[in-house]
Amino acid sequence: MSETPTSGTPTSGTPTSIAAGASPVELQAVTLGYGREPVSTYLDLAIPSGELTMVIGPNGCGKSTALRAMARLLPPRAGTVLLDGRDIKELSTRQVARRLGLLPQQSIAPDGIRVAELVARGRHPHQGPFRQWSETDETAVAEAMERTGVTPYSSLPVDQLSGGQRQRVWIAMVLAQETPLLLLDEPTTFLDLTHQLEVLDLCQHLTHDGDRTIAAVMHDLDHACRYADHLIAMRNGTVIAAGPPAEIVTTELIRDVFDVEAMIIRDPVSATPLVIPMIQRWSYQRG
Repeated sequence: MSETPTSGTPTSGTPTSIAAGASPVELQAVTLGYGREPVSTYLDLAIPSGELTMVIGPNGCGKSTALRAMARLLPPRAGTVLLDGRDIKELSTRQVARRLGLLPQQSIAPDGIRVAELVARGRHPHQGPFRQWSETDETAVAEAMERTGVTPYSSLPVDQLSGGQRQRVWIAMVLAQETPLLLLDEPTTFLDLTHQLEVLDLCQHLTHDGDRTIAAVMHDLDHACRYADHLIAMRNGTVIAAGPPAEIVTTELIRDVFDVEAMIIRDPVSATPLVIPMIQRWSYQRG
C-alpha cells in the first residue's frame, strides 16, 4: 500500500539540531516483518549523525523494511528503535515528527492538487493555533522547489507531470518541512540521469553543508559508492558490512551480497570504488 511522506512538526524554520557524533536513529536487536515469517531478526543498524548514509542490497533483503521501522511506520516485534537516544515508542507523534521526514517508495497525491500546494503541505507541521502561514513558510516552499527544479511547474496539477517530475515534487515537499533527519526510500526512482545526479548532489550538500542527516535506500551501486559517506550492505534481513565505501566495497562483498562476480576499480573522477560486473551467462531450462 502506498504512503504519503511523513511530515515533521518543527516549531521553527531551522532543523532541530542532533548531538554531534551521536546516531539520531538506531535499530537495536529488532525483529521486523509483515506476515508470519520475519524479514529481519535481531537486526542492529545505526545511522551516523551528519552523514549521507546509503543502504544497498538485493530486492527483498529488508532495506525498506528497516527504513519503515526507523520512521515508526512498522513497529518491531522485538527489540528497540531509538530516536535521538530514546525509545521511539515512548515518544509522542509530535516528538517523532519534529525530528524526521520520510519519502516512501511510492506516494499518491490528492486528485487535482497543484505542485505548489503539495509542496506547501510540508509546512503543515509548522502551523498551529497561534502560528499561521508566514513569510518563513513561503520562503521554505520556494527554496525547496528551486532546489529540486520544480519551480516552473508550480501552478500545474501534479497528475499532469511525468513520473520523474512527480518524484522531484515529493522530494521538494520533504525538504520544505525542514527536519534534521531525512529517510529516503529510493529517491532517484523514475529520474533520468541528470536529475538523479542533481538529487544526489542535493543530498550531499544537505549533509555536508546543511546540518542534516540522511539515510537513503539505493540500488545503483556506483552512485552509492560515489555519494555516500557511510554505506550499509544488507542481505536476508542482516547487515553484512557497514562503513565508508572505500573500506568495505570489495569483490567479496559484492559476491556475498549480490551473488555477482565483479572487479572493483578506482573511479577516475571521484576516487571512490567503481563496481565492474563480470560477464555472466545465465542458463535457462525449458519446461
